[in-house]
Amino acid sequence: MKFDIVSRIYYMKMSTINNMELFTRDAFSTVNATYNKANDTYTILKERNEFKTKKEYTKYLSTYSDSICKLYKSDFTAEKNKLGTTLLKFLNYDFTNFDSFVEFIYNYGLPGLVFNSDDKDIGNPFNEYTNLNVTNDKENIFLTEKDFILVCKNNYEERKKILIDYQSQFKTIINFINNLSNLDYLECFSIAERFFIYKQADFTNYSDMSIILSSYITLTYDVEQMKFLNIGSCPNTGNFEENAKAISKYIKNYSTEYDEFFTSLCFNCHVIETACFISILELIKNNTPIYICKHCGNYFIPSSKKNTLYCNNIYEHGKTCQEIGAMITYNEKLKKDEITSLYRKTLSAKKMLANRNPDIPMYLEKYEQWKKEANEFKKDIKQGKRTEEEFKKWIEETRKK
Repeated sequence: MKFDIVSRIYYMKMSTINNMELFTRDAFSTVNATYNKANDTYTILKERNEFKTKKEYTKYLSTYSDSICKLYKSDFTAEKNKLGTTLLKFLNYDFTNFDSFVEFIYNYGLPGLVFNSDDKDIGNPFNEYTNLNVTNDKENIFLTEKDFILVCKNNYEERKKILIDYQSQFKTIINFINNLSNLDYLECFSIAERFFIYKQADFTNYSDMSIILSSYITLTYDVEQMKFLNIGSCPNTGNFEENAKAISKYIKNYSTEYDEFFTSLCFNCHVIETACFISILELIKNNTPIYICKHCGNYFIPSSKKNTLYCNNIYEHGKTCQEIGAMITYNEKLKKDEITSLYRKTLSAKKMLANRNPDIPMYLEKYEQWKKEANEFKKDIKQGKRTEEEFKKWIEETRKK
């Protein structure tokens, strides 16, 4: 779908429906093409899904090996995910890393790159590179890989400061309203109540941020699932009553049965920060908690009340943090059980030695002293002063003394 990338239009639309978000946005994808240097033209090659097997596709590409190149295609894409998905992805980007920034622009297109200031359109930095002569596709917008990276480099230093600043502000809000620092004075409050406290306590900074971001959205309401009806096929006479009757008749004759109707909120946005800000407010409204994964350190929304330690993202070797965390927990339990067993056997042996030798007070004294030191060791472990491994080593060193 080709669009006017010069004029100021809305590049993103986020609909929040039943704890889900439908996010339509500008984004990039890559396509293979051949380049003819003689007449400076590009030809888009067929895609993988046009072939039955990967082998056939590889063979097809090999015939163009001398002139094949990669082009970046700009287009709209739509994703339906759980509410908060866009926000979490934004929070977990490392914008101090240029490659991560490039991935961000690839996924979010112009709204990831441009921030309008003072309600003025500062233009599209991709414009001067989109005049490629593509022989078999006049509808879409393409850039060379070199030009795509160049635009990212030219805007990286200035843009990353803004992105990191908003990341920091969003994280501060999320950490506070979810009490991720375990502050005693916040324990008795709900997420919404903490949000109220936060806004009042940081009134100026929060107001400034919300005013800026709110100026880049328009809000519409829709009724699901009726918005997908092809009402455009009904004749429009210009008379309200006649139009209303025609639409009513069309809906009555429509074959789909609706399980339920509910209203959706639809936000048109210019920049990704606004979409993230909307997500925060919607999550607060739905009382949805956010945690930090104890394995990878990323923010995540738990799939259940029990799963609040590890996220479900792939970490390495195809395993998620949740799977890795479960293995870590299991191994720690085995190790702890092994140490507990060693402690009990040693304690029992020392007690038995004292009971069998009542005429030798030294055995009872050694038993009581060892038991006292072991209990002190366990207290230190709970307080984080010592480790289970140190406890095991101490038991092995003192068990026969």
